[in-house]
Amino acid sequence: MQQEPAIELSIIVPVLNEAAELPDLFENLAQQRGIRHELILCDGGSSDATLPMAADLVLNRPFTVNTIRTPRGRGVQMNAGARQAKGELLLFLHADSRFTAPDTLNLAVAAFRKHLAVLGTIPFAARFGLSFRRSNSAPSLAYFFYEAKTRLERTDCIRGDQGFMLTPTFFRCLGGFDTTLPFYEDVRLAALIARHGNWLLLPERISTSARRFETEGLAPRQVVNAIIVNNSIVGWDEFFAILPNLYQCHAATGRLRLWPLLEGIRLQLAKQGPKWRRAFWLATGRHVAANIWQLFFWLDVRRAFRLNKGADEVDSFWINFYHRHLERHTRNPLMDMATAAAVRVWFRVLLLKSRFLENS
Repeated sequence: MQQEPAIELSIIVPVLNEAAELPDLFENLAQQRGIRHELILCDGGSSDATLPMAADLVLNRPFTVNTIRTPRGRGVQMNAGARQAKGELLLFLHADSRFTAPDTLNLAVAAFRKHLAVLGTIPFAARFGLSFRRSNSAPSLAYFFYEAKTRLERTDCIRGDQGFMLTPTFFRCLGGFDTTLPFYEDVRLAALIARHGNWLLLPERISTSARRFETEGLAPRQVVNAIIVNNSIVGWDEFFAILPNLYQCHAATGRLRLWPLLEGIRLQLAKQGPKWRRAFWLATGRHVAANIWQLFFWLDVRRAFRLNKGADEVDSFWINFYHRHLERHTRNPLMDMATAAAVRVWFRVLLLKSRFLENS
């Protein structure tokens, strides 16, 4: 009896009410050539047509599909999918991710194996450079900046929408995705991978939908992301308990409302003692000071954008200047206090502005 070829890649996709994305996802994966892969859909309790649509879409596909039901939460869902995986490699993917060429997966797996042969026993994970699929095709410096950041060798710039590829053994050694919080499981796993191994940027690209940014607003969404990352780093766990009640969008437009979030933060801070608040703002200032490099990277990105270069062709003049001459001056208590004061002013101004917009 002839044995079936081994599955090279298990693609694990957490889904929750993703019926609109599934047809394109299945079609995109069906176009991949030269790779034996399986798709594991991890449903966290969809109330739309996700499950029946998945059952229809599996017919006549050149890859196997395993649909499992799990408790809600992307980390929980992806951990469950990994336990079902049969592939030599795992690839954690979002439902709105698309590969830009039919040989993307084949080339990515080849690059992974080549890197594995070089590193030997040193564990590592890989991710793709990212591009956004937008409804407006006009060039955008803001989106170009975020695309360029995904190419940087900085762990704090790695996100799950780039796709995470790693061996099942390394994934198990890491303990899987952290499920303590219902979000940012990708950020925590990226940091864990960096502590225990290395990151590889694959030579291929992956695209993701800009739908959420376009609906909620790119600027408000990035404000919320920055606040969440900061509060996670400074250890304000209470914030994450109240976050679901503060995260609100306009019913008519879907645009993100900053006022409930910012006012909720103000009220929660007011409940804390003076000593706690001082420590919080100082830790926030330290975090912001550590990210001043982004201002200089933005200068490099802007120059590449004006020269019509690609996101992977950004020269590092200003960012290198910062690291050589300025970075050491940003890592001291005085800078922490200065940036803390600046952030407090920024927060107050943004609070007043969002209140005005809410009432106008």
